[in-house]
Amino acid sequence: MKHLIYSLLLVAFCGWSFELSAQNEKPSYCDELPVTYSKGASRNSRPSLPKFSTTPTIEYKVQVAILRNTDPREYPFHEDLVARHRPCEEVWVIESRESFTSRSDALKLQNKLRNLGYNGAYLIEMVGYQ
Repeated sequence: MKHLIYSLLLVAFCGWSFELSAQNEKPSYCDELPVTYSKGASRNSRPSLPKFSTTPTIEYKVQVAILRNTDPREYPFHEDLVARHRPCEEVWVIESRESFTSRSDALKLQNKLRNLGYNGAYLIEMVGYQ
């Protein structure tokens, strides 16, 4: 029985430590971020990105928090929100699950989230492609 308990504890610890190491791993692109896409220190070693005949459009998300040294799974955030890990900055961004092409729709969600207690909710602009 004692060995079973030790085995279970070892398996739980290994799973936990693997999860932490995977979360702390930075992708290789974090090491040498280019100044611009077309110009960078290691431009020749990077494959070029594919190009498509799309049109850039402005989209909006509502951001409510940025967490450092905190696991977002410890908090029950609202169902309209997601936590996105940004490995280069080693932070979690808590933002709207959906992006909006209409600024007024994004403002509605911002107001809803503020009324629910997310007082620091603000809009961020993104570039989407259609």
